[in-house]
Amino acid sequence: GSGKTTVLIQRVANLLRFGLCCEREEVPELTEEEFSILRQCAADGFCAGAAARLLAAERPRPWNVLAITFTNKAAGELRERLQALLGEEGRDVNAATFHSACVRILRSEITALGYRSSFTIYDTDDSVRVLKECLGELRLDEKQFSPKAMLGIISQAKDKFLTPAQMEKEMGDNYLYKTAAKVYQKYQDKLRAASAVDFDDIILLTVKLFQQFPDVLEKYRKRFRYIMVDEYQDTNRAQYAITQLLAAGHRNIMVVGDDDQSIYSWRGADLRNILEFESDYPEAKVVKLEQNYRSVGNILNAANAVIANNRHRKEKRLFTASGDGD
Repeated sequence: GSGKTTVLIQRVANLLRFGLCCEREEVPELTEEEFSILRQCAADGFCAGAAARLLAAERPRPWNVLAITFTNKAAGELRERLQALLGEEGRDVNAATFHSACVRILRSEITALGYRSSFTIYDTDDSVRVLKECLGELRLDEKQFSPKAMLGIISQAKDKFLTPAQMEKEMGDNYLYKTAAKVYQKYQDKLRAASAVDFDDIILLTVKLFQQFPDVLEKYRKRFRYIMVDEYQDTNRAQYAITQLLAAGHRNIMVVGDDDQSIYSWRGADLRNILEFESDYPEAKVVKLEQNYRSVGNILNAANAVIANNRHRKEKRLFTASGDGD
């Protein structure tokens, strides 16, 4: 409730309106009338259109911006808010989920990995059906090795970039996981034979594509010159790798998130991604958004007192102008 998503949206809008004007060392030559317009803008607080016409420099195109969030609903809201601010220009910003952005890339490039561009995306029910076939062929009892449990273990392995062989090696003598590794291998063979991918493969195969084909990676680095990620505390290692690979050339990456809101470790979210951001990008500027607009003081004081006990967190203390409340 501190305006993180709003910051991301405003940053996209100002980047497209003004470009790199704040980095210009020289003041543009303006007439007295134009200076008068800027003075009025300052007095009014802001008037983007008039100021942008006079000050903009090296504006990126909307399709050079990749704004990533986690759910389809959040991505839809992102697009709506950008269009409300920017009009038609906002429509061309790549505002998407990790998965939808990667699907677009794979539709164009996946043939390099030996899949058809018309690959099928399996949902959970499809994956469970294939896993039942795998268990039957391996003569494994579904009561002992639940297809849904197998799918969960395979999903965790993919989040960590583990191949079936690596997974089996990592698990040592753990019978469940060594068996799951064999199921994982058969499952992947069946997916590939059907030119199909599951939800986790969408991210994993995009990472492989970028790692194995530098020319493809360079193509998308040039396209996505400005990368912004919402809810960064919810990213897993595969999603982290996508942003790292794309940003490694230009290093134009901005993330918003809150390590204190990281509650999805059970589905692969890795808190290190946000805690170590400054290690990955030593030149990064950190801005804390500590004013909360959603909760009253008593709620924030209780939350601050509890979360302060976490050993691994970025120091912050939320406050509100709303009073203590009930």
